[in-house]
Amino acid sequence: MTSESPVSSPLGRRARPHPWVRLGAIVALCASAAVLIACGEAQASGAIQVTVATSTPTPTATPTPEPTEVPWPIPAERIAPGDSAGLSNPASEGFPAPAPATYTSEPNEGRIVRIVAPALGLDHHITTLGVTDGMMDAPGAEESTHAVGWYLPGSGGYAFGTPGEADNSVFAAHESWNHEQGPFYLLHTARVGDEIYLDMEDGERRHYQVARVTRYPVDEMPMKEVLWPSDRPKHEEWLTLYTCGGEIVYGANGFGDYLARDVLVAKWVGSSRTPVTTSTTTAADTQP
Repeated sequence: MTSESPVSSPLGRRARPHPWVRLGAIVALCASAAVLIACGEAQASGAIQVTVATSTPTPTATPTPEPTEVPWPIPAERIAPGDSAGLSNPASEGFPAPAPATYTSEPNEGRIVRIVAPALGLDHHITTLGVTDGMMDAPGAEESTHAVGWYLPGSGGYAFGTPGEADNSVFAAHESWNHEQGPFYLLHTARVGDEIYLDMEDGERRHYQVARVTRYPVDEMPMKEVLWPSDRPKHEEWLTLYTCGGEIVYGANGFGDYLARDVLVAKWVGSSRTPVTTSTTTAADTQP
């Protein structure tokens, strides 16, 4: 199997929005997997077992105790504070924060209201994203410096995760836009163990910790692995935050394309009912 090589991304273009990564190779990978599953089911059903009745008395069955219900997903162990990946974005250093704006997250299937990460200056509302004609969408121009997008499960036929389930939920936002800071402007500076929170409609605050940050050249992006990490234990809930980073190739109009993509993976470690007091928030986006 080969990794998907994404096309140029508007997360790297700070001029206009459009879909940012093609999923054609993933379609092929998923189709192959479906064929393998179908073949396995056919083999299992092909062997028919025949049982012949005898006069031997049937022993009395011993009642099976009811299984103890296990929470699903199961919180990961807390992650000790660690180092950053040592990444930098020299082309966008010194970009100013955007003007303050007021947004309220629209209701969504994931019940997510807000994403907060004190160490990353992240305190933004959620918008929903999907897959259009095999391309993953990005936040639109009107919300480019304020919104973090969550990919809806089932969009385009892809199994994106939902917070609260044992799966991997995928979020994307701009690193910068029109020479201003985007919501994920500081994503590349994240340290292992940094806290990330999702505030939910019912007042729950879901706690996550950064497990790793990886930078990939655009033409070497392993999209299947990014969207569905093979090392995620089946009982754990993970987040993947995705944006652009590294060097930029500028065009004549003063805008350009990033040559790399930054991928942050965080693990769910528990929840609370009272929002955690944070000392660092961004003035770029406030909630009424």
